[in-house]
Amino acid sequence: MAIPLNKWSGKWVQHDISGKMSLIPEYFHWLSKVELVTDEIYERLVSDHDEGWLFDSDIPVGYGVGSSGAYVAGVFDRYLADKSSQDFEAITDKLAQMEAYFHGSSSGLDPLVSYTGKAVHKDENGNFQQVGDKGWPEGYKVYFIDSGSSRETSSLVNRYKERSEDHATTRKIKNRLMPLVNEAIQCYLKGDSKKLEDSISSISRFQREYFEEVIPEEIQKKWDALSAQPGTYVKLCGAGGGGYFIVIDTKGQLQETQSDPDNNLIALHQ
Repeated sequence: MAIPLNKWSGKWVQHDISGKMSLIPEYFHWLSKVELVTDEIYERLVSDHDEGWLFDSDIPVGYGVGSSGAYVAGVFDRYLADKSSQDFEAITDKLAQMEAYFHGSSSGLDPLVSYTGKAVHKDENGNFQQVGDKGWPEGYKVYFIDSGSSRETSSLVNRYKERSEDHATTRKIKNRLMPLVNEAIQCYLKGDSKKLEDSISSISRFQREYFEEVIPEEIQKKWDALSAQPGTYVKLCGAGGGGYFIVIDTKGQLQETQSDPDNNLIALHQ
């Protein structure tokens, strides 16, 4: 499941040098090559690029917070979207194909959330559905830790695929991690604070033990120090490797340290 993060945003502007994600020529050449856009749309992309149109975004790139998803959603919304269509499956499939350029493969979840502006849940049948987001339970506070460095998602995805060839690791992920994630999602949707905390605690311990190679050494130290505080848990944000890591504080202990430069904490939900 993914929910919209309104801390950052992006919009189309013309001749604004502050834009961080322009219409990337290589990207729309690729869209045309793999036949995700028609010749007519391709010509519009080229024309707009020549006229200086940019996707002006303040979303940190390479930080696990959906910068490529937002960009893909922006391109889809401006050039491809049929506003009358309610075919959620077709929209998701198209967005997944479009985002694959950036990551090698994509579920389409990040651009779908950016496009719809609503929380999306992948159900037990593998279908994406919009869900009502009641928010975190009362008393929960959520932060990002800034690792201070970006990362390239595609290389991390490829490394994960290689690691998945180890059947012992795959079994641990399938039999332990995935049920914990599904349980956490259901507890979040139901607002079950206690069971949600139990699930998050187990996910955090699993990731710390089995995904150490995508946790920078400095973050490992902060992860361990924060996790030593009862009710405070750290987990990966996206593929890990750099960018942001998520801190979930169920007891409000970090309120006084949210601006502490030693921890680089960024408050998301208060």
